[in-house]
Amino acid sequence: MNRILKALSLLPLVFGISSASAAQDRVTLNLVSNAKILAGATTLTFKLVDTKTNQELAPADLNIALEKVLHLIVYDPGLKEFQHVHPEFDGQAWNVDLNFSVDGNYFVWAQGELASDSTDFNAQTRIDVSGGAAAWPAPTLTDLRIGEDTGSIANLGTGKLHAGKTAMLSLEFTRADGTQPEITPYLGAFAHVIATPATGETLTHVHAMDGGMPNMGMLHVTFPTAGFYRIWVQFIDGGNLKVVPLSVEVF
Repeated sequence: MNRILKALSLLPLVFGISSASAAQDRVTLNLVSNAKILAGATTLTFKLVDTKTNQELAPADLNIALEKVLHLIVYDPGLKEFQHVHPEFDGQAWNVDLNFSVDGNYFVWAQGELASDSTDFNAQTRIDVSGGAAAWPAPTLTDLRIGEDTGSIANLGTGKLHAGKTAMLSLEFTRADGTQPEITPYLGAFAHVIATPATGETLTHVHAMDGGMPNMGMLHVTFPTAGFYRIWVQFIDGGNLKVVPLSVEVF
């Protein structure tokens, strides 16, 4: 599959390096560990099942996509808490270490690419976290294109976004102290951009392309529906992973 075309794609409910053939219900995520989890450090255990063959999926059944066979995205309904981690297989099930400090009914998405037919998948479930800080309220999003993580600034282009229409946005990284950022690839991409609407119920994961300057990238984006979206931008500056939450309005 052409990797350049994959990097440019941004499809609803489709992993960002995917083809148009992907389907959310192709793979199911079945929890082995309890869906009710106490706040703090925990290990989530689950199985993946290909609904076409009714077979459980192991690493040999998946292609490596952006340096990993499986990506797991986790966030709360308030769209404040965010984790992007990579499960490992123990021979029977997938396991991943997570850490929760805030209560809530979290969204969990497993993303990967099937080796059998190169179909990308988003397999989703929910988990309840309790015993931590009070859950965040429902999100109130605005069009916020600039944000910061410990001195590293992400600036998403200000172009107006229309549902169902492809837009090209710039993505620029700077530093609050005026020094030049040192951007290096994160998981095989200039930056990862993960988006969900205010309801949290769909997920889009796209990868910024090099924009021709060390601190510049480009995104070709198509948001499927109108409304506000939370966006998490992940990138490496000076050897450190940064996560900047932004938000956009789609008309």
